[in-house]
Amino acid sequence: MRKSLALVGLLVGVLSGLSVPAMAKPLTVDIAVEPTHIQTALGEEFSIETEIRNTGSANSGPLLAHLNVASLDNSVYVDPEDWSSERSQDLSLQPGESRTLTWELQAVNSGRLAAYVVVLPATKTAAGQEDLVVTPLVRLDVAPRSTLTGGGALPVVLGVPLLLGLVAAAARYRSSRAASSGFS
Repeated sequence: MRKSLALVGLLVGVLSGLSVPAMAKPLTVDIAVEPTHIQTALGEEFSIETEIRNTGSANSGPLLAHLNVASLDNSVYVDPEDWSSERSQDLSLQPGESRTLTWELQAVNSGRLAAYVVVLPATKTAAGQEDLVVTPLVRLDVAPRSTLTGGGALPVVLGVPLLLGLVAAAARYRSSRAASSGFS
């Protein structure tokens, strides 16, 4: 019994010496996004703006704002790096300060998609338990683009009959020349 109590005492002593990770302080920023819906076509460029405001009474510390694009259709694969080459922006805000960030994008997939920005602490001690702040989704309706436009169809519409006429004229000229030279 004495050994059991000594063992329990030792275990309690060891466990009390372990440090419990401190809970991360909540992120005191609000984030808004404009516009909330974009209709565009494949290949078109557009931009999204986010306003990030420090609602706390202390400096926000280093923050990372990160843009992401996701498909709302299971059949469409989206690589966000194709949509924007500048997907992360660093910032730090004083109490009450706000900053507007602009995100330049180009539609590389057609369909129903969504873009959003996540703000998170960017400290070296970030332990993965910090709060994240996420914008509402920006709905992206991207129409497919036809590869043959009206301007591209005109040369085809005029060129094919002209080419066929030239081939027919050359064949007729050759056959009339062969007939006049006595060859049949």
